[in-house]
Parts: sequence; C-alpha cells; structure tokens
Amino acid sequence: MLQKLKTFIKEHQLIDNSDQIALAISGGKDSVFAAHLLNDRKQSFVLVHCNFNLRGDESNADEHFVSNLSTQLDFCNGIFIKQFDTETFAHEQKLTIQEAARKLRYAYFDELKNQGVYNKLITAHHLTDSLETFFINLYRVSGIKGLRGIPKERDYIIRPFLAFTTDEILEHLTSKNILYRTDSSNSELKYLRNKIRLNVLPHLEENLPDFSKNAIRSIANLESEYELLQFFLDREASLITNNQPNTNCIEIDKKSILSYPQSGVLLYYILDKYGFNHSQCQQIVDVCREESGKIFYSSTHQVLIDRVLILVQELPSKYEEETVIFGEGSYSFYAHKLTLERIEKAVFNNNPKEECVELPEDVFPLEIRTWREGDRFKPLGMKGTKLLSDFFIDEKIDVFSKHKIPLLCKKDKVLWVSKTRISEDIKVQSRRNIYRLSISNID
Repeated sequence: MLQKLKTFIKEHQLIDNSDQIALAISGGKDSVFAAHLLNDRKQSFVLVHCNFNLRGDESNADEHFVSNLSTQLDFCNGIFIKQFDTETFAHEQKLTIQEAARKLRYAYFDELKNQGVYNKLITAHHLTDSLETFFINLYRVSGIKGLRGIPKERDYIIRPFLAFTTDEILEHLTSKNILYRTDSSNSELKYLRNKIRLNVLPHLEENLPDFSKNAIRSIANLESEYELLQFFLDREASLITNNQPNTNCIEIDKKSILSYPQSGVLLYYILDKYGFNHSQCQQIVDVCREESGKIFYSSTHQVLIDRVLILVQELPSKYEEETVIFGEGSYSFYAHKLTLERIEKAVFNNNPKEECVELPEDVFPLEIRTWREGDRFKPLGMKGTKLLSDFFIDEKIDVFSKHKIPLLCKKDKVLWVSKTRISEDIKVQSRRNIYRLSISNID
C-alpha cells in the first residue's frame, strides 16, 4: 500500500520535498487510513478537523478521536480544529446543510493556507468516491469535465489517495487493527451520494461483475482525454480572448467564437471559472447572433453582449452612497479623489481629468455619486437635456463602466460626467466664480 502511494505521488508530481502538508481529517475510515499511510511514508504533516456540530455528542466524539490520533502519529506535527454553527449559517445564507458545511470547510482551509500553515492540503478522496461523483454528475447533467470524476489536484488541494478503492482501504485498516469513527449520516438515504453508494453501485455489481473496476478504468480514460481536450481548448481560447488589465475586463471576439462548431461549449470552457453554466453560455451564444446590449450574471461576474465583443467583468461594488461637497477642497469617493479649487482665471487644456467651470454662489452643497435610473444631462454645447444613459451610449461607454463613473451633481441635475463632459449649465461665461475641477484615482 505504501509503495502504491509513493508511486502515485511521484507519477503525478503531487508532493515536493519543500511542501508543507496538511491532511483534512474527519475521523472516518478514509481520512484515518490517509493519516496512517502518510505517517508510514515518514511525511511530516498537520491535521485539520472541522466540527460542524450537526450530530451532537457524535460530532464531539469525532473531534476527541482525531485530537488523540494526532498525538499517536510520529510524523504528525499537530492538529487545527474549528467548530462551526452550521445550521445557523445555512439558515442565514439560505443554503442546504451540505452546501453550508462545504462553504465553511473550504473557507477554513483557505484561512489556514493564507496564514502559512501549509501550502498543500490533502483530502482523502479515493477511487470509489470518484466513481460515485461520476454518477452524481451524470444524474445532474454534465460534460466530460464532470464525468471524469474527482481530479487529482485543484489549486493547493491534492488527492493522492485516489490511488485506492474503498475495499483496499477497509482491508488495510482491518489487517492493521486501526480504529476509526463511523458517521451515522453516511447511511441516510436523503443524500444523493449515499443512494448511489448504498443502492445503485451494489445493484450494478450484483448484476454486472467487475462493473466498478471497468467504470473506474473508463473514468481514467475520460481524464486523459479531458487533459488533451483542455490543451486544444486553451489554445483556441487564447486566440479569441484578450485581458484588459486596466479595467479588469476580459474581451471575447464575438464573430470569432460564433465561427466555431459548438461555440457554446467553447464559451463554457472560457466562462466556467467565472460561475457561468452550460445553459447560460448557450443562451449567450444565441443572443450574440441576434442582438447586443444584453447582460448575463453569475454569482460573481457579469457578461455584456457588446456590438463586436463579449465583455466579462467582476460584479462591481454598488456605489449607493454619495459624498457631499460643501466648498473648496479634496473629497474621497471610493477609489477616486475629487478636488475643487477656486481660481482667478480659467486655463483650459486637453486633460479629461480636469475642467474649468463657473459655479453660482449658492450652488453648494453638491454631491458626488454614480448613475441612477432616469438621470438627465445637458452636455456642453447642447441646448436641451437628454437621458444620461443615452449620453453614455453616444460616448460608447459600456454598461459596466457607467455604474462606476463619478458624477458631480446638484440634487438631480448632473453637472459633470467625470473624465468625459461638463454640463452646458456650468461652462465658463464670465470671470466670476471660476473653479478648477480635477479627479484622480486613489492608490
């Protein structure tokens, strides 16, 4: 068993000598097996345990068990334990218990990694887990990515125990008389994974001998094919995408992506990391063929269908507050600083971040804020007003940007669209009440 682990780690280059290793441990058979085998490998590591307080005394007994185990393993350098009020968190976040536990668990993993406790975290997933995941994703509808089972690594999380099946793990624990905890919830059929583990797979094995073994080999084939597919998709995606570091915006050439067969699949490959699913990506492709201006949202990002581009950007913070300006001085507004300075004579230049304006004596207080639905603006040189949203379209300011542009306003009247245009109402017409407006980014 030890040699099999060493071979798997070496073959897939999962651990270097310089790595600081942690093992996520529940106290169940899989993670206890992993802890003992890491110890046999003479691998220095720490344990990380999450107590979700979902099973009363049973949860506390799990915590006590893993705490004792950490003192019995020669190469274990300690244990990190955190308790969670999972039910309250699930209620507050409107999540299922499983979703809440997962979110809390990985947030804690990230926290410890950021503190420098480890740079690689092992989870004790094994081959049979991967087979169950295949069926879960098959049931939920998936492509190759989901049907390849559990990946061997993701970011800083590695899974070297995918070298073993659950039967091999049980056989090893029994032969070595190694104790472990049993989670009573693993027998509850309300969870999809348990239904597959307890009902589906045994039925298939009973009627189709060697089913699990052959299915695991098929999953390995899918993994290999996915790696090759990923190579080609990376190459194609790089040809049609462009990262704009100044705006944190990703541009995808609309015409190019529509030229591909199954363009929705390629778009999903690009947008998956930003939280967009298969269905959304196909909808985006369909809309690209017919119209522009529509926006799609994931939990973290937004996609705008522009005239020639598909624009991807992180969801902006909502600038719902406003900064009040009482007179001359410098004022902060989120990542911007606006300076208002009274001057004797107007000096004009081509810098869009500076304007000379004439303000009435009774104009103060003013406000700095962002665009609101229904805002109207009288651009310099124009007699009447127009919707500010129409002005943005004329200036080719996209939907993403318009929510971030600071506006200088007097109540509902927009006086300056910063870095773009002042209002006709504050243009310099005399030598009285002349001010210099300037705006800059705060580092």
